[in-house]
Amino acid sequence: MVKFYGLLRRHVPKAAVEIAADGLTVLALLRKAEEEAGGAFLDELLDRERGLLTGTIILVNGENIRLGQGLETRVGAGDRVDLFSPAGGG
Repeated sequence: MVKFYGLLRRHVPKAAVEIAADGLTVLALLRKAEEEAGGAFLDELLDRERGLLTGTIILVNGENIRLGQGLETRVGAGDRVDLFSPAGGG
């Protein structure tokens, strides 16, 4: 399951999507989730050339992917992925 939080909710009509993700990388999962969610959100999380934007938080089963293999982290069946875009403010 992929869940959307914070400012991402402005870009997708669903709070969560179910995706058969066994063995996919987080990056591949994000691409599938964007298709399934019915709204474009990847530009809110990723710089297409350099990876995760500063402030983006992606958790797989509560673990921040930045502490592991980043976007190459593998997602298994039944894993929960939580997406948080960088916070705005000023």
